[in-house]
Amino acid sequence: MKRRFLAPAPARRPSTRRVTTVLAGVALALATTGCQVNSPVQTDVAYLPADGVPADVGQLALRDLALIGDGTGTVVVSGSAVNLGDQDMTVQIAAQADPNATAAPTGSEVQLGPREQVNLSTKGLQLSGVKTKPGGLVPVTVTSSTGGTTVVKVPVLAATDYYSTVTPAPTGS
Repeated sequence: MKRRFLAPAPARRPSTRRVTTVLAGVALALATTGCQVNSPVQTDVAYLPADGVPADVGQLALRDLALIGDGTGTVVVSGSAVNLGDQDMTVQIAAQADPNATAAPTGSEVQLGPREQVNLSTKGLQLSGVKTKPGGLVPVTVTSSTGGTTVVKVPVLAATDYYSTVTPAPTGS
């Protein structure tokens, strides 16, 4: 018995459509790979994921510190205060005096126990004499009885959206 060998079939040329599709895919991959070169990785960029600003004064940690008001004089202090220490502390918050103002601003204070965290907007902390409109920054002095004093530029925000319930306490008329 003789064995027959079949000659290989002639090679087919790939269709123009297939070549075009493959080349388009390669071009797309190369083009989109270059986007990362020109765009920084967002997790490498530091930012504050809050409306307010942070501040640390010794064992006192303030987070998302903001002033809620409309520029008519009285603002509510909003944010979170945490006593990281092992002893009681008194926290005083006051707006720095505006040289053009006729009356000096008033401040507020709150007591914090060891390892205590409070929501400042629920403590009724208010500052008067703040005429800065929403969108502006107000220099605020923060003093901790256990850690010293610092000045922080705090944003003024309008009492809208989720701040709509954060309003100054009514005054006795």
